[in-house]
Amino acid sequence: MAIRKRLSALGRDVKGLTVRTRGVEPSDGGTSSSVETARVSVIVPVYNAMPYLTELLNSLEAQDLDTSLFEVIAVDDGSTDFSGEILDVYAARNANFRVIHQENSGWPGKPRNVGIAASKAPYVFFCDADDRLGPQALRRMVDYAFENNVDVLVPKLVGIGGRRVQASLFERTVKDVDLREILRSLSPQKMVRRELLVKNGITFHEDKVRLEDGMVMSQCYLLSQRTSILADYDYYFIRTREDGANISSTPTVPEGYTWSVGEIARILTEGDKDAGRARLFVLDLYRRKCLRVYEPQRFLKFTSEIQQRWMAAHADFVDRYIPDDLETELVTPFKQKTQFIRNRDVAGMLEYCKLESSLQPTARATGMELRASGLAMEVSLEHGNVDTVDLLVRSREGGIERSFRMQRADNEASLFHIELPYSQLDDFPSAIVDFYTEASSKGMTGKLQRVTVGEQLDLPAQKDHRRPYATIHGSLSLDLRR
Repeated sequence: MAIRKRLSALGRDVKGLTVRTRGVEPSDGGTSSSVETARVSVIVPVYNAMPYLTELLNSLEAQDLDTSLFEVIAVDDGSTDFSGEILDVYAARNANFRVIHQENSGWPGKPRNVGIAASKAPYVFFCDADDRLGPQALRRMVDYAFENNVDVLVPKLVGIGGRRVQASLFERTVKDVDLREILRSLSPQKMVRRELLVKNGITFHEDKVRLEDGMVMSQCYLLSQRTSILADYDYYFIRTREDGANISSTPTVPEGYTWSVGEIARILTEGDKDAGRARLFVLDLYRRKCLRVYEPQRFLKFTSEIQQRWMAAHADFVDRYIPDDLETELVTPFKQKTQFIRNRDVAGMLEYCKLESSLQPTARATGMELRASGLAMEVSLEHGNVDTVDLLVRSREGGIERSFRMQRADNEASLFHIELPYSQLDDFPSAIVDFYTEASSKGMTGKLQRVTVGEQLDLPAQKDHRRPYATIHGSLSLDLRR
């Protein structure tokens, strides 16, 4: 229904257009009026992007940056709907728009490379045809980049159509963002100094290679002298298409996808002079791009053949990039799943995935007392089926954590208790500590769960220098500062 509404609204945007499908004839509308003066070229690969394309083009027309200071280079990659004709209409009424029609390459890489080659601007901004920009986006980005001599600018993304974004990445503007932090974002919607790409020969893979944008962005981050996050405005609205035609929504081939992850790992390993730091980059990449396959709701839906193919591909990656000493940096359940992968133990992984939800019970503190010798706690574990539970006490400042085995209450399957000696707590140096539970069953351990304060629990008053309290999110903490 929503798509039909967009199609009916299309007539208002492109009056007088006779809509027809056609075989694409390679052509180039010629340079834009802003080719020599543009500070940024917006590069848009286009393939069968209707009805979303007009929303993007309208947002580009609505930019409050002077048209002499930006150009749009749209590369029609052999569209078989009427995306090509729509582009021609917008180019006819916007002198700073340029359209290049080419035979279908089957992937965004070649259109992006064509756009880079056609640009003369100091910066290029990679934009997808089914997204849109806020009206002040280009002006704000250009001004910030020039004022601060930025090589790679990462604008705030906002998800639409159910698209999820890493909101925590865009909480504030950061002039010099930490490399490990920004490597969380490998999508192409960035503004990049064109010279950085051209001088270093950085291009997109033109074959059907997954994560080709991540390969480019990881190279750019490694070479960038200044990478900035700009979070003071809703710059870019990134969409999940209702027709499911996002490339990220297409079926994934385990071997091909894992090869791409390996290429990014190779780029990070070879491109960072700090070998120890590069290992952590690769570990983060593995955690985000490989281990997510083993989320129970995902892995258990695969056929037996696909499960085995994922495990085999990832085992090769682990053998190459995740040595045993690096694996120790992983937390549960990632460490346990990595052991299954390393051993190519599909049966073990399946058993763990079936148990995983029961190994992550909700932990609520239902009783607490500051006794003469220690802190007594009672914790209720809801929605789980566990054999043993450990209480983890962790310094919020990092550096110290201790684990204590809890005891099950008599005749209460979900109720556990413990007394923590002050001698084990007071050597946390002037710290605030947080509490987590770690549940195990059948020899398998689940993910740490933050202990929250039960609704009926009145926390005891401060005794000596020890003050229990609930955080703003209702989690249990203990202030040990003297």
